[in-house]
Amino acid sequence: MPQSPYLEDQSEPRFVLPQSPGRRTRTALREEALTQAPGRPVMMLRPAPVKVRAAFGSAIAYTVTHILVEMDVNGPYSVRWEPGWLVHRL
Repeated sequence: MPQSPYLEDQSEPRFVLPQSPGRRTRTALREEALTQAPGRPVMMLRPAPVKVRAAFGSAIAYTVTHILVEMDVNGPYSVRWEPGWLVHRL
């Protein structure tokens, strides 16, 4: 009995370059976050200080519903999209 093409595709080894999250630069993290935007992102001219839940950071871009916030105060640098209603400008 022949196997389906779907199973043959899964058996092929795929080569993926390993990436360590600690070695990516801030620019690379920002670019990656901008490609994953929930809508059309608009970059801000100057980062604005914001508070998200109990953490402080800077807003660097926004969409209609979300804001891209970068944080590096208490721990490693991170960039993530937050819902607009959770972000409060300081």
